[in-house]
Amino acid sequence: MDMRFLNEREELVLRTIIDEYIDTSEPVGSRNVSKVGPLKMSPATIRNIMSDLVEKGFIAQPHTSSGRVPTDSGYRYYIEKFIKVQQISDDFIENIHREMSIDPVNVMNLFRHFSKKMGDMTHAVGFVVSPKMDTVSLKHIEFIRINRETVLAVIVAKTGIVQNVLLPVDNTITDSDLVRMSNFINSNYEGASLHEVQHMLLQELKAARGEIRRLAEQAVKLSQAVVKSPVFDEEFIFEGTKNIIDTPELRQSGKLSDVLQAFEEKSHICSLLESCMKEDSVQIFIGSEIGLDNTEELGMVIKPYHRGGNIVGTMGVIGPKRMKYSEVVSIVDYSSQIISKMLNDYYEGDK
Repeated sequence: MDMRFLNEREELVLRTIIDEYIDTSEPVGSRNVSKVGPLKMSPATIRNIMSDLVEKGFIAQPHTSSGRVPTDSGYRYYIEKFIKVQQISDDFIENIHREMSIDPVNVMNLFRHFSKKMGDMTHAVGFVVSPKMDTVSLKHIEFIRINRETVLAVIVAKTGIVQNVLLPVDNTITDSDLVRMSNFINSNYEGASLHEVQHMLLQELKAARGEIRRLAEQAVKLSQAVVKSPVFDEEFIFEGTKNIIDTPELRQSGKLSDVLQAFEEKSHICSLLESCMKEDSVQIFIGSEIGLDNTEELGMVIKPYHRGGNIVGTMGVIGPKRMKYSEVVSIVDYSSQIISKMLNDYYEGDK
């Protein structure tokens, strides 16, 4: 958006309207603007400016009110122009550092802690999207025969996550072969991700001969089947739906149940959030920008988190569009830094 599109007085009026609407959830009239804003303008001048803002698409008039409310374009301008990462409260820092004393034996529990903490602090829904299983570090793998054509792969990650995957196999593979493949992977590739294991097995295959080559070929096929399994998709962990139940605009729109249902459609949300992993910064989506059904009254603040210098997941907050963006952005930004540090410290300590 062209930030020169509004002049200084228009920006002041727009900012005042949005700040007031965020605080009250009520449409804002010119009299309110003149009372609460740092504006040295008459109500008549303010009304003229508000009319211009309506014409330009930054605010709108609800049918049942004489006041104005921000549009998605108004929120976007406000965010781009005025929202910066700020110092967060000492209370939140203290709470977060208390979380850092938790040994993340089970990283999923750590993600739940952070989801709840962000949700409680922002009065919205906090969430963390876990790394895909094929990107986490392998601790142990075991192949167990189920029948002639099926094997159960038991994969244990260093995060404490355990996944069981049923895989089709060549019926010529013996139980002894399965044990040898498990032992080979565990001895040589512990600490690598499944993607890395797959790549290294392919390299091993190039130099292998005879019986070793046969086993390497089967190990590659098994690793490829494991990575493609749907159980290795990321998890969308969220806490705090109770925080938005009493949101006036959601109740008035009659879409509260639809919004809550949207949280359960994890595949759609994860698809959106996966696209956010390309940019290593706080990202904000307003209403229609989210691109999901029944999210017109919502805003979303997202930031990726890291392990080993690589982006492995995203986390953030979903709440009403009129959330206090400066506070939310700062909380999400800080939480991302801390959870990245905890994951890195954990993996470094486990080497």
